[in-house]
Amino acid sequence: MATKKAAKKTTRKTAKKAVKKVTKKAVQKTVSKKKCAAKKPTARSTSPKVKNPGEQAATHLKREPLGHLLVEKMLREAGFRGGISTNKDVLEKYSTDESIFSIKPQIVVQPKDQKDVETAVQVIAEKTAQFPSLSLTPRAAGTGLSGGSLTDSIVVDVCTHMKDIGEIRKSRGYTMFTCQPGAMWKDVEKKLKKENVYLPPYPASKDICTIGGSVANNAAGPDSLRFGHCADWVESLDVTLYDAKTYTIKPLNYKELKTLIKKNNAYATIAKEVFRIISENEKTIEKAKPKTKKNSAGFPLWNVLDVSVTNFKRGNGFFDLTRLISGSQGTIGIITSVTMRTRPIADDTQLVVVPVFDLMDAGAVIVKALEFNPINVELFDGLTFDLALKNPQFFKDRLSKLDYYKVLLTMYTTYHVRYGRKTPDFTLLITLDKKQLGSRTAAGIAKTLQENRGKRARVVSNPIEQEMFWQVRRASYTLSKFQDDKKRPAAFLEDMTVPPDNLSKFFVEIKKLLKKYNVTAAVHGHGGNGHLHFYPLLDFTNKTTPQLVEKMCEDFFDTACKFGGNICGEHNDGIIRTPHLNKMFNKKTLEMFREVEHIADPNDIFNPGKKVNPRFDVKESIRKTN
Repeated sequence: MATKKAAKKTTRKTAKKAVKKVTKKAVQKTVSKKKCAAKKPTARSTSPKVKNPGEQAATHLKREPLGHLLVEKMLREAGFRGGISTNKDVLEKYSTDESIFSIKPQIVVQPKDQKDVETAVQVIAEKTAQFPSLSLTPRAAGTGLSGGSLTDSIVVDVCTHMKDIGEIRKSRGYTMFTCQPGAMWKDVEKKLKKENVYLPPYPASKDICTIGGSVANNAAGPDSLRFGHCADWVESLDVTLYDAKTYTIKPLNYKELKTLIKKNNAYATIAKEVFRIISENEKTIEKAKPKTKKNSAGFPLWNVLDVSVTNFKRGNGFFDLTRLISGSQGTIGIITSVTMRTRPIADDTQLVVVPVFDLMDAGAVIVKALEFNPINVELFDGLTFDLALKNPQFFKDRLSKLDYYKVLLTMYTTYHVRYGRKTPDFTLLITLDKKQLGSRTAAGIAKTLQENRGKRARVVSNPIEQEMFWQVRRASYTLSKFQDDKKRPAAFLEDMTVPPDNLSKFFVEIKKLLKKYNVTAAVHGHGGNGHLHFYPLLDFTNKTTPQLVEKMCEDFFDTACKFGGNICGEHNDGIIRTPHLNKMFNKKTLEMFREVEHIADPNDIFNPGKKVNPRFDVKESIRKTN
């Protein structure tokens, strides 16, 4: 331990010396003393004031080529061993993710390990006073839909090297694992499957995303109806904070918290100040908590304590900063290791399928289904089913040859025979497990749903027919691309959620708005959470598209809030939703969010412009290609 501490101390001293040495030489060579005197460095604003939190803030800092030119040399002299690139093709690759935005970074760094991350934070933190535009934006697989991994400064790619998966182990009655943030979800899942366990909050993108990226966005998926978001399964996180040190962050009881806050380090300061904010604003925070079950908007202060402040001080419950860091999109620190709990794979499930031909029946059927504590209630709309029927070749690469023909035969039989060539407005897929049913049966539940506006509810036990329904559900987003190959399914409205009993009314309004803006969108989602995903087809080569996106955001987000919902269920705020958080939260709550972010990141080096203080103009940052 003493050796490690000494090594870290030496690294920090080396970093400071390297920064001073390189900066002095570069400035002398590049800028005359006269120019330097005329343009004094300005300290970075700690909390930019926004007249209207719902508008894009004029806080976008100009790029400073000199500062970024110095970074590579500063990092190398400070001991950074990973990749560093300013290659044009590399920067172009990292300028987009799965969102609608395109922002080119100045540098891409690929840390080898935690020590490299600490070195990067140390170097950048040292120079932000002189070069305010320097910042670090963590990026994993780049599958995010809100633009959270995009920056015009420095991308920290944790996916290239930091992808180790530790041993699966038993602890406190759980099967757990530890991995680096760049570990692919599918690789972790393979190891977990051998132990007959899985991660319940798995997102639909589990085949292409990482564990670290999922935690940083607080991702969720179908089984989250019963089991919650990624944050609910985090045991601990190793996070590099603003002082360039890495801390293991985990739930603390009151005694442990009091011991921690006596220390003089970043973790202690953040814990102390966050606890103060919660203690002073407990009622406001509780009132600000979104009414929907799923939410990844803002900083969830309401989840940090699992009991009241009074009860916590009496020795009950836990203070858990992992709840704040999960979903923070790298704005509080950089995650270097994740430890998560798992649960056994359910091996006795049954599927009830409910085709809904009257849209107004959907909400009532879902609310009734929730009484039986299903594992999930998924849905897809009529357009998705039509697209599947019209594009059978899509499934060819996803199924073996024999299964392909079986699934297609089942799909066409369902449409022509069972549905009489009429497409349901919604198809609901309800997964039950026998352990939760007690004396009830799946057939009995299907009958109950039939009597409660789900007239054609039935148990589907044929594996091929089950596979058909799940293939269509999972394919909704990709199938939507077949409507027009000159347009792109755009992710900016895809994460709204409302209470399930308002789902039908909400969707009626959504259809009206889609018609108003003359766009089409296939819809799928998590019906049990009242959570709809849809991606309007837009032409990003059209100069009017940015303005269209801005207008649609206003109308659609207002509609979600009108029905008691929120604008961000599981895909997080990023560039697209941060400017609209005032639709969900009042001024006092938004100010608390800004205060929390500033406490955790006083130099504003961690992914600025996300979650609070919008930094990127949405219209100017939208991609120009499909």
